Amino acid sequence: MHVQALFVPLAMLGVSGIGSLLAQQTAPATISASDVKPSVTNLTVSATAVTDLHLRPLFTTTIRLPEPVTSVAVGAPTLFEVEHSEEEPRLVFVKPSTKEAATSNLIIALQSRHEISMRLLSDGVAGTAPIDFVVNYEPRQSFLIGSTDAVGPDSPPAIPAQTTVSAIDRALTTQSNVATPEWVGTVRKKNPDQKEVGKPILAALGNVVSRGDQMLVAYSELNTTDHWIEVLPPQVEMNSPNQNANKSRNKKERLEILAEQVPITAYRLNMRRLAPGQRADGAVEFSRPGFKQGKDRLLLELATASAVDDPVLLQLPFVAPGK
Repeated sequence: MHVQALFVPLAMLGVSGIGSLLAQQTAPATISASDVKPSVTNLTVSATAVTDLHLRPLFTTTIRLPEPVTSVAVGAPTLFEVEHSEEEPRLVFVKPSTKEAATSNLIIALQSRHEISMRLLSDGVAGTAPIDFVVNYEPRQSFLIGSTDAVGPDSPPAIPAQTTVSAIDRALTTQSNVATPEWVGTVRKKNPDQKEVGKPILAALGNVVSRGDQMLVAYSELNTTDHWIEVLPPQVEMNSPNQNANKSRNKKERLEILAEQVPITAYRLNMRRLAPGQRADGAVEFSRPGFKQGKDRLLLELATASAVDDPVLLQLPFVAPGK
């Protein structure tokens, strides 16, 4: 009796009716174009705020950062896919892995050691909330501080505030945003005796500007070894040939160069310990000497803790553009 009760209704439906019923039961949920409300958001990097990121299945959200990303971590990797590639060091891509509603968190670590915390929200395929297609993060020195960040539903609205950023900090930020500096030096390699030859770092000179009798220089350093290194604070020197060397019969004395250290007012360095292939950016401010002789050279000296006697020397213009 039970078997007959099961098959009689199906027979009455016919082949087309059965197919329609099965299609209704197995057809995947879809999202129409009218249900999609894309959103582009501009935020400020903040270490004290948690930002809500609204996602939707079948859509990928792009997070654009003001500096290279060193690592990403998602709380529920089975519910959300997070992608980051060294070929696009300032981009992070996020999308839900499930069509059901899901929530988790995302941590993005930046090269400057700042961290961004986000709450991932997906209402599933049935959601109607706007989708964050693109999220653009701006540097911390933006004039709007945390205008769209949120720490919870009861958080008070953020108040725009004006900040004062020093020239040396602006120079450091500008240099860290240079994707491909013009490196100077030779990549460190191993000779047939398995001994490393060449300097442990490459260096690149950034913007050089003068502010009265002060000079401001931005630069970058790159670890070319196969091990960790520690870069030292920058030094500036006035390099002069020995004027009495031509009178000497000693060849070593004829090649002697006199170097005088130039006092440094301030410096910034966003990273001291570098992994193989890792880069550090810096800026240094110093009082330029009032004059120099024709053969004198003003040099920026960059060295590592393990090779302090073998620095990279970058020649600086004695007269730089004013700013």
